[in-house]
Amino acid sequence: MSTDLLQKGLKLSHLRLAAALGEGIGISSAAKKLGITQPAASRLASEFERLCETRIYTRTGRGIELTEAGMSFAHRSARILREIGDAGREINEIGQGLSGHVTFGSVTGPSIDYAIPSIRRIRLSYPNISIGIEVAASDVLVSMLQEGRINFALCRIPTDMDASRFKQMHRLDEPVSFIARSGHPLAKPDFVAPTDDLLLYDWIVPKPGTILRMAVERALRSENRELPQRILTTSSYLFTLALVRQTNAIVPIASSVARSFGREIGQASDIAILSTEFSVSVEPYALVMSADTELTPAAEIVLGEIKRSLTNEPNSAA
Repeated sequence: MSTDLLQKGLKLSHLRLAAALGEGIGISSAAKKLGITQPAASRLASEFERLCETRIYTRTGRGIELTEAGMSFAHRSARILREIGDAGREINEIGQGLSGHVTFGSVTGPSIDYAIPSIRRIRLSYPNISIGIEVAASDVLVSMLQEGRINFALCRIPTDMDASRFKQMHRLDEPVSFIARSGHPLAKPDFVAPTDDLLLYDWIVPKPGTILRMAVERALRSENRELPQRILTTSSYLFTLALVRQTNAIVPIASSVARSFGREIGQASDIAILSTEFSVSVEPYALVMSADTELTPAAEIVLGEIKRSLTNEPNSAA
């Protein structure tokens, strides 16, 4: 059985339909998105199933549902279409000068220390480059890299991923601080809170399995301790800050984030960065790209500015 779909007659219209169906929308919505009739979309679906010589979709009461093979085809179709779009943008950039759109990702801490200064410089020196930034957990960002939805990311490669599929540059540590409201009993000048004192209060922590949560639990185990019995789990920084301001809860958080919202004890702020005996070490992160990534000129410029930030000290003191 031949596997060369182009020789069999694969068209861009097949890729567009597959990518649309891969978004979980029905055949009618996919047809509307592509600007064609539903019968035309149904014919395209039947055509690319014949080309693949395997079951790509099943019909249900709600319309078409992609099989596992169909979802694989849809994901690859979406990536191919993005590559074609990138090629068009690259040609346009070369023809019109330094312009284009670049999307990259970052976990929260580096987005504050390194992405923001880079974006400021790019806006001044390359005003025609538009930038999108995805701030998310490492597993989300790595998936986006694989799907071609972002050009590169400041993140960590999950242990269950094949690291050989990625390029890693500039490995950096991410320190952790503890914050509380400025009137907290432990937020006293010249006071270093013992670990036992920290454990007397509620903690707000990320969900189990996240990098920060695992680092905190690992550091506690090294001192033969466990998380406090009273913890609140949330991934929302906005909710975390609101709760800290109104309660005696304590939060382990990336130091760069802590510096953005809090101040050292004695400085004016409603959020305090506590001095503690307890030290947390988070796994280093890196500047990560897919091994087969081909960057546009605009993306190369943004990448260069990120590298420039990484080789200098962050704006805020640690």
